[in-house]
Amino acid sequence: MLKKFIIGVSIVIVIGAGVWYYFSQVYTTSIQKIVNNPGGYTGKELAIKGEVTDRTSFFGSLKFYKLKDESGEMIVTTRKSLPEVKSSAVVKGRIDDAFALGDQKLLVFIEGSIEKKDRNEVEK
Repeated sequence: MLKKFIIGVSIVIVIGAGVWYYFSQVYTTSIQKIVNNPGGYTGKELAIKGEVTDRTSFFGSLKFYKLKDESGEMIVTTRKSLPEVKSSAVVKGRIDDAFALGDQKLLVFIEGSIEKKDRNEVEK
């Protein structure tokens, strides 16, 4: 009886750990998919990942950086500290049409949260 109980509890723990692991993963969208269909992503919560290629701050209040993956590059705005150039990041947030320049719309990813990785972790 005790043996069956221990086996049952072990099974529940393993299944629970598997479910937790599955739902804790961050599923990212490629930048190219967003650029090809901006209307399908505008205002929706999603995540992107890539390498920081540039960063800029104006008067400490307007901060943004460029995040590049294997498919393209996108501007990410943030209120947090800027990540280091050449660091890897997974960014959660939403897409916004920042402003129009003629017939072109500038897509901006508005950061909600970020997971930073330094260059040493990326190169391993």
